[in-house]
Formats: sequence, C-alpha cells, structure tokens
Amino acid sequence: METYIYTCGYCSKEYVPRRRKIQKYCSNTCRVKAHFQKNKKLELKTKTGLSKPESSDKNTKATINLAGIGNAAIANVATDTLKNLFTSEDNKPLTKGDFKQLMAQFKKRYEKIDNIPRRADGTQAYFDNKKKKIVYLKNISPWI
Repeated sequence: METYIYTCGYCSKEYVPRRRKIQKYCSNTCRVKAHFQKNKKLELKTKTGLSKPESSDKNTKATINLAGIGNAAIANVATDTLKNLFTSEDNKPLTKGDFKQLMAQFKKRYEKIDNIPRRADGTQAYFDNKKKKIVYLKNISPWI
C-alpha cells in the first residue's frame, strides 16, 4: 500500500491525507483559514476595483492644492450670496448689533417707575412712551 505525502495549501506543512486525493489542507483549521483569506482577497478586489489588493497606486493619494481651495471658496461665496438673495428680511438671524439696537429702542420705550409698588402677581410698573400710559410688565429685561 502506497502512502502519499501532501503539502498543506495554507501552512505548507507536509501531512498524510485521511481521504484519497481530495484533501488539500492538513486540518480543518487550515481549511477554514484559507477560506477566509481567499474571501478577504476577493472582498478587497471588489471594493477597491484593483486586480491585486496588495498594490497601491501612489498617484491616487489625496492632496490639498490651491485649485481645490479656490473652488471651495468660490462655492462658499456663491451659496452665501444665493442664501442672502432668497432669504426674506424677516427670516434672517438676529445679529449682536441688531440685538443692541433693539434693546436701545426698548429702553427708550419703557421707563421703570420706582415709586409705584409691585402688584400682587409680581409685575412691575413701567411708563410706555409710545402709548403714553402706565403698563405692568413682568420681568421684561435684565438690562433695564
């Protein structure tokens, strides 16, 4: 009876097969590892589109250049300009300067009256310069 000695397809170790001429690996562990290794290479090929997953193209490295920075700047300016053109004045955000101007107008309109006590519900008396009468407001602004 002849004994054949095979070489494992994964670990390259020599072994005597338990089955006739159909065994490629020395153990189930090597068979499973070879399967995963083969599938991993196929997966890399399909994801990257490369014929060899180990080869990397040095020309495909992403770099920052002046043309890219210029294009990004132009795109930002164009989007800001279009946004300002199509946004109505009522929907624009409040700036710090707008807030200060609004508070100045508010201070001119309402003047706190100190010699009239607060009401039972805690509202303070203010004189409304626009309506020319006394109004009671609750915590209108911490800046007044």
